[in-house]
This record gives sequence, C-alpha cells and structure tokens, in this order.
Amino acid sequence: PPVLEREKVAEPRIEIDPGVVEWLRKREAASETPAPPPLPERRKLVDYGDAAKPESPPPMPQEPKEAFSLEKFMGVKLFAWLGGVAMFFGVIFFVKYAFENNLIPPPVRIALGFVTGTGLLIGGLLAHRLERYRVLAQAFLATGVLILYGVSFAAHAIYHFAAFGTLTTFGLMALITFAAFLIAVRLNALVVAVLGMLGGFLTPVLLSTGRDQVFGLFGYIALLVIGLLAVSRHGRWRFLTSSAAVGTVLMQMGWYGKFFTAGRYFEGSKTLIPMGILLFFIVLFLAGGWLGRRRPGLHAAGSVLGLATVAMLFAAVMLDFEQVAGRYAVLYGFLLLVNLAVIAVTVARPQLGVAQLVAAGLTFLHLAKWTHCYLTAANLPGALALYLIFGALHAVVPVILFRRMPSNVAMAPLKAGPWFGPLVLLMMMMPVMSLSPVPLVLWVGILIADVLVIGLAVATGAVIPVLASLALTMLVAAMWLFRVPTHVDSLLPFLGVITGFSAIFALAGRWLIRETAVGGDGKIRLVPAALVLPVASAALPFALLVLALSRLPVANPSPVFGVALLMTSLLAGLAILGKQGPLVLAALAGTLAVEGVWHEHHFQPTSATVALLWYLGFYGLFLAFPFVFRKAAAGESAPWIASALSGVGHFLLVHNLVKRAFPNSMMGLVPLAFAIPALIGLFAIIRKFPGMDEKQRSRVAWFGGVALLFITLIFPIQFSRQWITVSWAVEGALLLWLFRRVAHPGLQLTGLALLAIAFIRLTLNPAVFTDYPRSGTAILNWHLYAYGLAAAAQFAGGHWFTDRAGRWKSLQPQAVLYAFGGMLLFLLLNIEIADFFTAPGDRCIAFEFGGNFARDMTYSIAWGLFSLGLLGIGFWKGSKYARYAATGLLVVTLLKVFLHDLSQIQNIFRIGALVGVAVIAFIASFLYQRFFDRSKTS
Repeated sequence: PPVLEREKVAEPRIEIDPGVVEWLRKREAASETPAPPPLPERRKLVDYGDAAKPESPPPMPQEPKEAFSLEKFMGVKLFAWLGGVAMFFGVIFFVKYAFENNLIPPPVRIALGFVTGTGLLIGGLLAHRLERYRVLAQAFLATGVLILYGVSFAAHAIYHFAAFGTLTTFGLMALITFAAFLIAVRLNALVVAVLGMLGGFLTPVLLSTGRDQVFGLFGYIALLVIGLLAVSRHGRWRFLTSSAAVGTVLMQMGWYGKFFTAGRYFEGSKTLIPMGILLFFIVLFLAGGWLGRRRPGLHAAGSVLGLATVAMLFAAVMLDFEQVAGRYAVLYGFLLLVNLAVIAVTVARPQLGVAQLVAAGLTFLHLAKWTHCYLTAANLPGALALYLIFGALHAVVPVILFRRMPSNVAMAPLKAGPWFGPLVLLMMMMPVMSLSPVPLVLWVGILIADVLVIGLAVATGAVIPVLASLALTMLVAAMWLFRVPTHVDSLLPFLGVITGFSAIFALAGRWLIRETAVGGDGKIRLVPAALVLPVASAALPFALLVLALSRLPVANPSPVFGVALLMTSLLAGLAILGKQGPLVLAALAGTLAVEGVWHEHHFQPTSATVALLWYLGFYGLFLAFPFVFRKAAAGESAPWIASALSGVGHFLLVHNLVKRAFPNSMMGLVPLAFAIPALIGLFAIIRKFPGMDEKQRSRVAWFGGVALLFITLIFPIQFSRQWITVSWAVEGALLLWLFRRVAHPGLQLTGLALLAIAFIRLTLNPAVFTDYPRSGTAILNWHLYAYGLAAAAQFAGGHWFTDRAGRWKSLQPQAVLYAFGGMLLFLLLNIEIADFFTAPGDRCIAFEFGGNFARDMTYSIAWGLFSLGLLGIGFWKGSKYARYAATGLLVVTLLKVFLHDLSQIQNIFRIGALVGVAVIAFIASFLYQRFFDRSKTS
C-alpha cells in the first residue's frame, strides 16, 4: 500500500514484515491475470478494476433530457403559435375591411383566400419534413386551415355564389375539416387541431353578416363538432371534446342573444327550432362519446351534462314567454328528453349520479315556477300528470337500471329515488294554495303519488320517505281544509278523505313491516321506520280532526267522535293482529286531543249529557281493552299504559264538565270516582298476573301511580289555590314511596319530575303577586297549605328516596329535595309576611321594602331566625350545604339590617335592631364553636 511505501522512504532502516512483502508480490502477480478471482456473493458490487470484465454489457447510454428553457419555449413555440393566430386575424380583418370598402371584387377575394390557405397548407407540409422547422410548419398548417374555413363560409353565407350552394359548401367544409384533423393526427400536431377548432368557431363570428341563418350556422357547427369528436379519440387529446362543447354553448348563447327575440322564435312552431338544436347537440355529443365504447368518456359525459344545463336554462327563460309556457306539453316534452339524456349519462357513469339529482331539482324548480305563474283549474290535470311523470322518471328509472350495478358503485340516484314521491306531494301543495275551490282531482294525484312512494319502499326498503309522504299528505289535507266552505256539511267529505288515506298508510305500514322484517340471509331485521309508520298513520285523522274542530263550528260532537271511535277501533285491531301495542297509545293520544279541542271550543252546558257519555265511553273503552284482550296484551306494555293514563286524561275533561254544567261544593268526589276504577284495575292485575317480573312491576306501577294521583287530588281539589301544584308534589312524594315497594324506574323518575315541576311552579310563579288576591287571614291561609304541603312533600320525597343501584349518585336528588323544601319554606315565610302587611285596600300581595319599619324588621328577624334554624339543621344532620346556605342567608340579613333597616329608624328602635342582630350573630357563632368540630368532616 502507499502508506507502507511512504514509510520505507521516510524510515529506510526499518525492517519490513516478510508477510507484507509476500502480500505485495501476490497482488502484483494478480494484476497481470486476465480476470480477477471469484469474490464472495456479498461483494458483487465491488469494482473489479480496469482489467475486470463485466458479467453483462453495460446499458446503452440514454440521451439526457433537455432541461426546460423558458426562453426557448417562447422563441420557438409560443412565437410560432402567436404568429399563426396573428396571421389568421390579419387575413380575416383584411378580408373584412376589403368587404366593407369593396376594394377587391368578391370573386377575387374568395380566390385569394383559397390560394393563401392552400399555399400555407402546402408550405407547412413541406416544412414539416425538416425536424428543426416542425413547430413553424404546424403553425402554417393551422393558419391555412383557418383561412380555408373562413373563405368557404364567406363564399356561401355572404356572397351567395352559385357554385357554393348548401351541399357544395357543406362538402367543401367537410373536406377542409377532414384534412385539418387528418393532418393533426398524422403529424401529431395538437396545435393544428386546437387552432383549427378555434378558427372554426371564430369564423362565423368574425364574418357575420347580421342575418339569421340558423340552419347553416349550426350545421356548420355540427360538422366542426363531428371532426373534433373524431380527433379527440387520438392519443391524449380528450379535452378537445370538452372544448368543442364549450364552443358550441358559446355559439348557441350568441345566436340566442342576437336572433331569438328578433326572429320571434317563441311563436308557434318556430319554438321547436331552438329546442331541436339543443337536443341535436346533446345527442351528438352523447353518441360521439359512446360510439365504439362500452360507455362515454368523462369529457364526453361532462359535455353532455353541460349542454343539458344550457338546455334547462333555456327552458327556464322560456317561462318569460307566455306563448311558450302556454304550450306546456311541448315545453316539458323538451325537458323530458333532456332529463333522459342526463339519466343516460349517469347510467353509463354512476360516479356522476349527482348530475341526475341536480337535473331533477332544476326540473321541479321549473315546474314550481310554471305552476306559480300559469296554473289554472283547466290545466290542473296536466300539471298533476307532469308532477307524477317527472317524479316517477327520477324515482323508478334509477331503481330499475342501477339495481344491476355492482354493490360498490356509488348510486346517488338510487338512494335519492324514493324521495321524489314526497317531492311530488310537495309540488301538489301549490295548487291547493292557488286554486279556490280545489278540484277533487287533486286527491287522485295525491293517491297515485302515495302509491308510488309505497311501491318504492317495498322495492328499496326505504321506509322513511313513506313517513314523509304521510306527513305531507296530512299537510295538504290541512291546507285543503282551509279552502272549503265553513259549514258543517263540508266536514263530511273531508272526514272521508282523511279516513281513507289513514287506512291506506296503516295497511301499508303493516305490509312494510312484513316485507322488511326478514333480510336476504333469513335473519330478522325490523326497520324502525316501518314500526313507526302505523303509529304515525294514526296521527293523520286525529290531527286533522283537531284542525277541523278548531276551525268549523261543531255543536254536536257525535259525528266527529264517531270518526274518532272508528279510527280507535281500527288501530286497536291492528294492535291485536300485529302485536303493536304503541298503536293503542297513539289512539288514546288522538282521541284525547279530539275530545279536548272540542271541549275547549264548542262545549256548552246544554250539551253536557252527550259529551259526558262520550267521555266516559272512551274512558271505559281504553280502561277495559287490555283486560278484555288479556292474551294479546300480556306481552305488551303500551295497552296497560294507555289503560291507566286514560283515566288521567278523561278526568280533566269530566272535572271541567261537572264544574261548568253541574257546579257543587263536593268536587272532591270526582277524583274519588276515578280512583275507584284505578284501584279495581290494580287489584285485578295483581290477581290475574301473579308474580312480580319486569312487566308486572310496570303494570302495578302505572295503575298504582294513577290511583295515588286521584287519591291525592281529593283534598287539594276542594281548595281554590294551587290545588293542581300541591297534588303534583304529594303525588311525587308518594311515587317515591311506592318505588321502595315496586322497584320500577318510571315511578322514581316520574316522582322526581313531579316534585321538581311543583317546586318550579311555586317559586317561579309571578301570579302569586300579580293575580292572586291577598288572603285577608294571617298565617292560616291558602299560602300556608299550598307552600306548606308542597314543602312537606319535598321533605317526604327526600326521606323516601332510595338509590340502591347508584344511578343518581352524581346528582344527589335527596339533598336537592331537602333544599327544595327549605326554599319553599323560606318563600312561604316571606309571602306570609308580605300578605300580612299588605294594605287592606290592595287587591294583591305587595312585596316591598322601605316605608314600614315593622315590616322591614319582621323580614330581617324572620330571616335571621330562619337562618339559625337552618344552621341548627345543618349541624344536626351533618350537612355542610345546609350550613353554607344558613351562613349566606345570615350574611344577607346582616347586610339588609345595616344598609337598609338602620337607615330607616331612629333612637331606641335602632338600638333594638342592633341588639337583635347581635344576638342572632352570637347564636350563630356559638353554634359554629359548639358543633363545627364534630361536623367538619361531613
């Protein structure tokens, strides 16, 4: 090695290791051999040296790619392209100038144009043979094509030479187009194709004579488009299709802006001309993109969608012309064909499925505007047919076509298809709003739309649109109700319509439950919406009956209540056959709503007997239902809940009826009369269903809770102030007591809710000070029993509350109930003081400070004593929250005394106040010193 050689020169006396000398000799000998010794596999990448022979020939050197040079690009390509464009414009403007000033005779102009264009083509073809001039050659070719286009068009459209008839010119321009695109393909000259396209579209614009020649213009554009579609198939020039579509749209818009109104194309059969042109180009691009392929390319599909958008905008503009809008069959036939083209694209390209939804939305917006502007009773059947045709087109066709697609293909139209039925129903609201009276043919259209939605639900499993259709049908019926005459006879056909549609949706719900219950693998999968549909269908007649009762005068409730009874029987039958207990609850809610609205708007004491019989009849029907059909209701909870709650709802009606029609001093007998059936039902449940499983606890809880409610109503209903609030509080406490014996979570939750509601009504009720007259009796008045009983109920509820499962640990309801009771007592204390000191002449309680020393000091002393009592309870029960509340109230009391009370009094009274405050403070201090150490860990 070189290191050793340098060492020998530097140190000649050092002896060299014989082993090293031997290694050097072997290395020199090895360098003379023609090939190196074989190396281990792991060292294959090591260089063999100059004498080594490679195992394989080295790869051929590749020509390095030339780095992009902006200067070269501008100097070679860009300037050539710009030169070609400038040449084209120069020739065009020269020709135009010559035309305008008549410098050159027309035949000479045309001849010079052909000579120039042909010369450029020949020169370009010759120059293209030389590699270095190919860019310039392509520019010559493109410019020659542009000039030949312009000259041919001018000879035919401007000078009308006999030799340039329509067929001759068409053939010549076809030849030029074919030559241009053939050159572009054969020479791989994209610039020729692009400039040829630009020139082709600019020629009729630049050489326009201002005369309308619609067929010649768009025939020329069609020829140009055909050539571009053919060239776009070459290599990667797909964008030429989109470019051709853009040029076509611009030409269409330009022609429309200049010639449509001037040519009165909105009159008579002339309307078909622009519609036909638009449809022709849509079909042309669709066929050109699809020809020879399994499906059109993305550029072709996008071009069709763009042209369809232009066609829809044209149809929207046509609504401003009454002559076109009046011929709605022609107008919407045109739109129908456009929609079919869009559907064809989305079928070929499922990823563009959103385009169909956009087309459908634009079509229905068009229909909405037409309906708003031109709908009459005479063309209503045609309008309904249009709604249904377009709704079925966009709903049914995707279901038929897309069901054969792979499951992983995006199918937006298939998912949105079932929603077009509700959209049709939404459209049918417009005739209801604009026509008076509304023809009955509207309901035929609504029926067909509902059947369409139900059929699609069976085919696709989409049940939620059926619910939406039910709601919209109900809304249309409600709107129709406001268009009928306001007399009783008009209610009968209305009742027939809503009853019929309710039955249709109820049966459809039953059918859909059966159809969607079992999946393809045989497993049961109940669709929640299918379960809700029969229940929702019950709301249709009841809700509309309520609306009718709120608008129409109905003195005799028997016809309306008879329809309610019929619907109740229908829903009860469906509940038994289909084991759908919630239908009974829906029937109860609807019946109570109908009864309540009639009672509120139309009840008169003279008709009390008829109303009372209906109320008690409905109550008995719902009460007896689960007992009569015990086997069917054994596994359901809803019938038993409806049976129990029926008493609550009908009690309110019967109580008000008796109070108004049969006033007496023993109104407490009314809740007693309702408590008896509830208790009988409770004992019957215990006897008929022995044991205490989850369902039995639910039945006992509901009937026991309702019985307790009526029992608690007996006492407070005899009074005239806050009896309902007090009954809620007592009921809440008793439900918490009942929960300790029947551990049903509903009892506990309802009890807590009732106690909270009673507290809110008594604490946040301004009517106590504004509407209720002062009692006139100190302490022993209605305030004492109302707030006292409510507070006692809060304390009892806190005492009876239990939480074995630990579900309420974070909320601590027991402490909250105790706090509610304390706040009610504090509020009662203040109300009693305010009631006592209110002037006898004042009607309502006056809660005021200042102006009355005795009243102010009474407040202060009462607050102080209340805080001491609360503080003692806090130490007694070991509750830090009670102590905090007591301390806060005591601080407020002291601030009130020092800042308010002492400023209002003088001399001995001030001293007495200070002494009283001091005593209260001392007592509080003593309590803390005496008991705090024992409670600090509480």
